[in-house]
Amino acid sequence: MSSVKLFWQKYVPAFIQNTIRVYTDSKINKGRRKQILQQFDRRELRNQPVEIQHAIKFLKTNRFTSFPYSWSLKYDNYFPEIFFDSEVSFHYMILEGKRLYFPKKYNRNQVVWTMRGIFKEQDKNSAHLYLTENFQVENNSILIDGGVAEGSFSLSVIEKVKKLYLIECQLDWIEALQLTFAPWKDKVVIIGKYLSDSVTDNTISIDSIVEVKQTEKYFIKLDIEGYELRALDGMSSFFSKANYLKMCICTYHNLTDADEINKYLNKKELKCEFSNSYLIFVDNNEIPSFRKALIRAEK
Repeated sequence: MSSVKLFWQKYVPAFIQNTIRVYTDSKINKGRRKQILQQFDRRELRNQPVEIQHAIKFLKTNRFTSFPYSWSLKYDNYFPEIFFDSEVSFHYMILEGKRLYFPKKYNRNQVVWTMRGIFKEQDKNSAHLYLTENFQVENNSILIDGGVAEGSFSLSVIEKVKKLYLIECQLDWIEALQLTFAPWKDKVVIIGKYLSDSVTDNTISIDSIVEVKQTEKYFIKLDIEGYELRALDGMSSFFSKANYLKMCICTYHNLTDADEINKYLNKKELKCEFSNSYLIFVDNNEIPSFRKALIRAEK
């Protein structure tokens, strides 16, 4: 990050930065912001959930973001301390006293931007928040993390879990994960495949990862780019045999995911609850829309 940009983000008053950002935002994001604002006239907006009303109000004076709420602004100027491990030539940062590594091709700026997004997603007010005060990974759980990326979620609970399975198909992330979880290699398994409902050369099902035991506690996190329902089809043993099961499943990648995943889990007799608030999902082929971000489920 240039010294000028660093000075700007650290010392220029936030309201000035926000105003400038609205006018200097990319053409694509300006278009997305306009599309969202045009979807709600004053009368229709009054009938929307209060979180969407607050989001529209935010977007009238701020640039486009998937988390259009005032709490998200604090992360625009967040500067985590970034370190470089010269022995392996990877950047890392310290998260809760532990090293979190990033792909070898990432420079410091990319690490900063990635961490801003991660902390924004996991803010206590975020619709993408995995864990809450009342919904936690229990001690001695077996954790299956589907769609790991950098691994911050699993790293935050690594001391609590009995066994950890990291499912990540991107080689760049796998290399970084091997470094991050090296101190716990005896209880960590990294699987470089896609989660699905069957086992092939490139895919793996959740049922095929472990043998389900009634006495074990399981926690499954799924953030796999719209293939969550297919992964659920590959865990019939868990639904029929596990006595202690918690799940955190993203529901925003496809327009109908929230309803379909909720119905699916209800049929499996899991108690379900959507996370608070909404995020805006953007796709090149769709108009941006407000969506429920994830479901927390348990039995």
